[in-house]
Amino acid sequence: MNPIDTPAQQPCTHCGECIRACPEDLNPEALFFALVQDNWSAARDQRLDACSECNACVEVCPSHIPLLDWFRWGKSETRVRARAAAARSRFLARSARLAREREARAARRRERPSPVAALPTQSISHAEVMAAIARGRVKRARATMSATSSGTPTPERTDKS
Repeated sequence: MNPIDTPAQQPCTHCGECIRACPEDLNPEALFFALVQDNWSAARDQRLDACSECNACVEVCPSHIPLLDWFRWGKSETRVRARAAAARSRFLARSARLAREREARAARRRERPSPVAALPTQSISHAEVMAAIARGRVKRARATMSATSSGTPTPERTDKS
C-alpha cells in the first residue's frame, strides 16, 4: 500500500476484531490502551511479551490503529526499563557495599590504639631537665680546663649556651 493510500488512524471503536484475530489469545485493545497510558504493569499483566508480532490485529482493525508498532515500542521500552532497573539495583548494591566498607574501616580505626597512647609517658620535670643541662655544662668546663692544662688546643665554640 502506498503511504498516500493508507487510511488515517481513527479512534478505537472497541469492536473486538483484534481480539478475535489474535492467534495468541491476547487482548490487543487492552494492550494498546495500557501502552498509550504508560501503564506498564497493566501491559505486563496483559502479556505484552507473549505477542508474536504476526500483524493479524492490524489487518483486521477497522480504525487502522498501528497496533504492531505500539507493541514493538512497548517491548523495546520494557527491555530498556528492565536494563535501567538492573543498573539501579547494581548501583544500590554497590552503594550499600561501599557504605559497609567505610563503616568497617572506621570501626577498625576506632579499635586501633592511638600512636600517642603507645608512647611511654615521660615524667621528667623542668627542674630535672635544667639540672641535666647544668651537669653537662660542668662536664664541658672540666674537659676544657683539662685540655688547656695539657696544651691540647680546643675548638672554640661560637654559640654560648
